[in-house]
Amino acid sequence: MEFQGLQTGLPDIFTVILVLLVVFLSWYSYKRYSSISFSWKLILSSLRTFALLILLFLFLNPFFKTSREVTVKPKIAVVLDASESVSINKGDYNGSATYPEVIANLRNAPSSYDLEFFSFGDQIQRTNPDDFSSVYSKTNIFNAIENISTSDVEYATVILVSDGIITSGKNPVILSQNTPFPIHVIGIGDTTKVKDVSVQNVSTNGTGFTNTVHQITATVSQFGFDNRTVSVHLKSNGQIIDTKSLELNEDIEIYNVQFETELETPGLKQFQIELSETPTEWSTDNNNSTFSIEVLNSKKSILHIASSIHPDVKTLRSILGTDENIELSTYTYLGSRPAIKDLYDTDAYDLIIIHGKPSSNTELEFDLSNVDTPTLFVLLPNRESILSSENYDLISSDSPAFYDVQMQQSTKESDHPILELDEVNMLNFAPVQSSINAFNNYPDALSLFVSRYQNISTNSPVISVLEQGNLRRSEFNAVGWFKMYLSPNKSEKKFIEQLVLNLVDWTSSNPDNRLLKIKTSKNAYSTSELPLINASLLNENGGIESKGVIEVTITGDDYTANYTMDNLGNGNYQLQVQNLPNGKYEFSAVARKGNREIDSQNGEFLVSESSIELANTIRNDDLLANIASNSGGVFLDHSSSDEIWNSDDINSTLIERNKIIEDYIFPVKSIYWFILVLFLLGAEWLSRKRFALP
Repeated sequence: MEFQGLQTGLPDIFTVILVLLVVFLSWYSYKRYSSISFSWKLILSSLRTFALLILLFLFLNPFFKTSREVTVKPKIAVVLDASESVSINKGDYNGSATYPEVIANLRNAPSSYDLEFFSFGDQIQRTNPDDFSSVYSKTNIFNAIENISTSDVEYATVILVSDGIITSGKNPVILSQNTPFPIHVIGIGDTTKVKDVSVQNVSTNGTGFTNTVHQITATVSQFGFDNRTVSVHLKSNGQIIDTKSLELNEDIEIYNVQFETELETPGLKQFQIELSETPTEWSTDNNNSTFSIEVLNSKKSILHIASSIHPDVKTLRSILGTDENIELSTYTYLGSRPAIKDLYDTDAYDLIIIHGKPSSNTELEFDLSNVDTPTLFVLLPNRESILSSENYDLISSDSPAFYDVQMQQSTKESDHPILELDEVNMLNFAPVQSSINAFNNYPDALSLFVSRYQNISTNSPVISVLEQGNLRRSEFNAVGWFKMYLSPNKSEKKFIEQLVLNLVDWTSSNPDNRLLKIKTSKNAYSTSELPLINASLLNENGGIESKGVIEVTITGDDYTANYTMDNLGNGNYQLQVQNLPNGKYEFSAVARKGNREIDSQNGEFLVSESSIELANTIRNDDLLANIASNSGGVFLDHSSSDEIWNSDDINSTLIERNKIIEDYIFPVKSIYWFILVLFLLGAEWLSRKRFALP
């Protein structure tokens, strides 16, 4: 044992002074007693000195080091491919029988080796070889090697057992050149081609919009067939929505089949590519592939209410009519005559544009007092419109007077989404009529454009916007801007078109002010995957809520389960769901703190059978051999796995080594020193009682 020093910042001279002071005070405390002999004075002062010196010693926190040499077994990481493709029966490979034999041969390692087993698919985790099963729907060899390479454990070598069929992640060959250990590879599976037709891949955008045509490309592979016709079906909800005929030719192995489908209703939609069965093909399990498309509602339902006929009204409707994603309902009030109506059959509008102050009858007919619908108020040149003070009005004016002004962008709000416009010189544009002494009714309202009168900038707003919670409102406080739309200057016309559409898009959009944000890690899972739901939570004050409880209910066909999400801290929550059968699932989540409900949200996801691991069943010996050679390892066939521990190339890298282990001893952590102090002080106390000392 070697003394290393004291864990204190005291100078050495100060430590020596403390020791001498303890010795002196201990002797001096007994020197004055004349009734005690010198020898007993020496004994009593020594007992006190040793007790106090031990306490001082512990206070200074010394530590010691011991070193010992031990023999360390070489540690081996056995990485087992647990994807679905390794369970097939093909050629001389029987997945349910051959793979367990390979694992048994690996477990029969010499006692001088220390084995740790891992299973991997698209993720890697430690596994018990007794409970091993192939459950993953994807194979990511790159991720497996990378995780072992960056592990804190120092492995002497890695034994990779795989068929080399990659269905996820990067190519691992280059990574294998930089591993700190050799990778010995055991190839499992079969290398022969069989007569088969399979869906190799489906390529499409995972997000689409209603009332649009969606492109889908199915990649079909085949081997061994010639002059054979295969039907390729696109299905949804079990119904065939389109079919293509595919003529197989023995000289062509890969085919791309194009589909187009119209997305009609919003929601998470499940589709399937299915091949008709071909006689004598090896397997029909890979004849289908399921995928999902999240269909978003691209159409915005907008109601435009005009209180009179004006060129600005026609211009606004003309601009909105150019956007295919807008369903425009119009209502024109004509006073004593019947209103002109062109309305879609809906009561749920994304935006109501109020062009001029509406009549009381109009307000009642469309329930304009409903504050849950975003509104855009556009001015008309009449006193009622200018002096309007309804809840949809953001800008007020003390005077109904109009002036010819130029619109000028406000420098304070230059980064607002509505202002994503082409750079133009608005001083050359036709003037609009607006007030020069208007003001915002709300302190939170933002002035995006102000008026410029006789080349002098004013603070009078021309366009103002307001966002309150999940509701947006805006106002266009000018008239006569139709002249900009009719201008022969193309940049002037394009500017007003962009401005109006940006204003409508922003106002009609619902800002995401949810306190609870919850979503699955992806829209669709396979039956072998564990669905993962992530959430973040804010409290009503907008701060991170780390002490909430989020309860989740998942429902599907003949399935209902309740869960409580795990609290990860910092307002983040997570739920790992067990494997679910094929189907569509909906979930509802409620976030609470105590008895108070903070927010609730809903969502959905799909679970489907996966055939990607069966699309290719030919063992990739080239890939596996390159991984082994690049890392300095060897490549073996599964039929030779019983000889792995007899290989000189493998055993030469697995040599026991001696390692120096250093241990540090801290006396302050040992209770025995404190027991010794109590013993010394107790002995002193008993000795003092012998002489009747206090």
